[in-house]
Amino acid sequence: MKIVVAVDGSAFTRKAIDYIAVNRRMFVEGNELLMVHVCTGIPPHVTRHIGKDVLQAYYAEEGAKVIEPVKAQLAAHDIGAYGIELRHGYAPEEILRAANAAQAGLIVMGTHGHGIFGRALMGSVATKVIAEADISVLLVQ
Repeated sequence: MKIVVAVDGSAFTRKAIDYIAVNRRMFVEGNELLMVHVCTGIPPHVTRHIGKDVLQAYYAEEGAKVIEPVKAQLAAHDIGAYGIELRHGYAPEEILRAANAAQAGLIVMGTHGHGIFGRALMGSVATKVIAEADISVLLVQ
């Protein structure tokens, strides 16, 4: 089974990866892991004035800030077989697109765990992914 792991560089991402490592029989052995990071997209009215190469370099640099610590954490847990996908745009939509493109059977995400009141005020990437996903979503708090 392919498993998409949404990573954002937060402590909650680190907890999700730790959970995967501790439960490696369920997640690592015999499965394909795909680490997906979504950088917030730059609005079109701004991108019009920026060269494509500058924009791509920006997304690559921002992605590396998240992915490099993820790689280090995976290496520390002796997990070496995984893919990486950097995307930009609206995080819930891009996570779901990545899962669909990979034909994943599971999405794993760390969550802040704000509860109903917090989600009502701030929204939640996890809440939106759960609402729209056609596959199982595992939230690690």
